[in-house]
Amino acid sequence: MRTILRPLVTAYASLSVLLPAAGLPWPLLLPACLIGLLAVGELWVRAVTGRPAESGIPAVRAGLVVLTGLLTLPAVALLLHPLGARVEPVPLIAGTALLATVLAAIGLLRLYVSRRADRGEADDEPGVPAQRVAGPRPEATGTRARATARTAAAILIPIALSLVVGGVAIRTVERGAHPELPGYLTVALNGWAAGITDPVAVPAHGLSVPVRITSSGLPTSTEMLRLRVGGSVVATRPVTVMTGKVYALSVRVPALPPDGCARPIGISVGSAGTIFYARAQTVRGRTAC
Repeated sequence: MRTILRPLVTAYASLSVLLPAAGLPWPLLLPACLIGLLAVGELWVRAVTGRPAESGIPAVRAGLVVLTGLLTLPAVALLLHPLGARVEPVPLIAGTALLATVLAAIGLLRLYVSRRADRGEADDEPGVPAQRVAGPRPEATGTRARATARTAAAILIPIALSLVVGGVAIRTVERGAHPELPGYLTVALNGWAAGITDPVAVPAHGLSVPVRITSSGLPTSTEMLRLRVGGSVVATRPVTVMTGKVYALSVRVPALPPDGCARPIGISVGSAGTIFYARAQTVRGRTAC
């Protein structure tokens, strides 16, 4: 029983470390993740073969532990999508912990059945310990055949399970509803204006500001391009915007009052827009801003 409870407790402890609330750095989270998955892999081996991971051919059983452990996480992730759950750390951890619990229960059940069978075989030779019966046992060949079948099942079942789960998940995603992505229209500063971080100095003759307009997934339409200075619209012009196109325009900002105050400059097309701050290049006396 300890050979089942040990990996189960190890899996629980490792998965609890992975919770976002733990706040540990990734050099500690990565070993915890690997230890947890290997513990689940050992539970897979016990559930499928009914034997501890240390028995049998060491290389084969170690490979089964690693294979089943590493396949557990993508298998749980693929199951979450058809079930409508988000593939996020908490659902993944909860799903893996639930799987570990189910595997441990199956392993304990197989252990109970195996012990009942062993006691039944011992009763067939009353007064003689089973390990001291002389000569080859008639069922030795059958036992070897069953062991071979268990080893093959331990190799093939995880692979088949991952293929089935992956195939079902992929087909579910392909056949499911695929809502169209919403279209969008964006307005952004372009060229030298894209690097604006401080209020721009506007000379007396005005300033040309490059603008980039991007449209995607929206029908062709004509929108009004508006220039606002301090919240007031000072210029408008129609702009035809086609879907899937990127437009580079130039908007001229007029001269600002020479009071040294920074004013918001807004450029918008329809409901999309951008904003920056500007002040007059030449100041002729300062007023309260």
